[in-house]
Amino acid sequence: MLSMPMSLQIPPEPDSLRRIAVLIPAWQPAPILPTLAEALRAAGIGHVLVVDDGSDPDLQPLFDQLARTGVTVLRHAVNLGKGRALKTGFNHLLLHRPDLLGVVTADADGQHTVEDILSVARALVLSAGRPVLGVRAFSGDVPFRSRLGNTLTRSIFTFVTGVRLADTQTGLRGLPPTALSGLMTLDGERYEYEMTVLAHLCRDGSKPLQVPIRTVYIDANRSSHFNPVWDSMRIYFVLARFYLSSLLAAAVDFAGFSIAFAATQNLAVSVATGRLSSLVNFTLNRRFVFRNRGPVTAAIWRYYALVAVIACLSYGLIYALTYRLGWNVFLAKVLVESALSLVSFSIQRTFIFRRSEAV
Repeated sequence: MLSMPMSLQIPPEPDSLRRIAVLIPAWQPAPILPTLAEALRAAGIGHVLVVDDGSDPDLQPLFDQLARTGVTVLRHAVNLGKGRALKTGFNHLLLHRPDLLGVVTADADGQHTVEDILSVARALVLSAGRPVLGVRAFSGDVPFRSRLGNTLTRSIFTFVTGVRLADTQTGLRGLPPTALSGLMTLDGERYEYEMTVLAHLCRDGSKPLQVPIRTVYIDANRSSHFNPVWDSMRIYFVLARFYLSSLLAAAVDFAGFSIAFAATQNLAVSVATGRLSSLVNFTLNRRFVFRNRGPVTAAIWRYYALVAVIACLSYGLIYALTYRLGWNVFLAKVLVESALSLVSFSIQRTFIFRRSEAV
């Protein structure tokens, strides 16, 4: 179970919450939303902003009620997605509230309590510019799809980014104002945008602070508009983009291997020829995946030491599968390289393009 860091247990200045905005993207929101907004304002939150993302006309009275109580309501004429609603809110706050200490994003379905939103807001005030996540424990009576989805996504996220988080799908987040303009330019219009934001923050070397919050599911989470199939696919594609450079390098490697093997029937020569793809992999990973800006010479020596080790393992495993077990050489190549690519990616992330050399 996560505990609050000692530095964040110090109460913030009494007026600091007045300079925190709570941003709530809302499509077909729960009836509890006006009560939530009113409670936040009563607790000292200075600005509550709700973005109506094309909700049905019969919900207009709810948004009118919000506006009458001092909540800023922005509207999309049609449903554009949670990502677009967040960007709309960020844009408004950058233009009209340059004095903010930070922005807390929360969901409109009642899953985030007033106490938890305030906990994230207070942590954000004291975080010295670091993002904050309100993370759930996923223990007890949690819907199966939510538990499974978070476990799978959390594991993939850790593999891709090297950052271990307790909850990668939380919508309760505290963002420093310096991050907002950059977040507005990221790809994604719907639920996948939140994963893009999280990967962006972690890839830039800033591990968010994690504040424990309650795990609340109302009516078995039936009010959630998250589609477990299509929205999950969008999220996993965001994570897969970090691995695409390895897939491109693998295609170059396989082409070189196939041509060399067809011409020479020599496994060692073919494996060595395929390693020409390493230059492609090194360039793409250094510049676009890990954003390493350290000296090229330091990284390239480490990288090609890894290439040599992987090449030896590749040769040995392909040789054993092909000449000892009678496998097709190309099938053996695909299976061996697929397994080794996972090892290579993890080592590159941790040791070759070290985070201390990245920006």
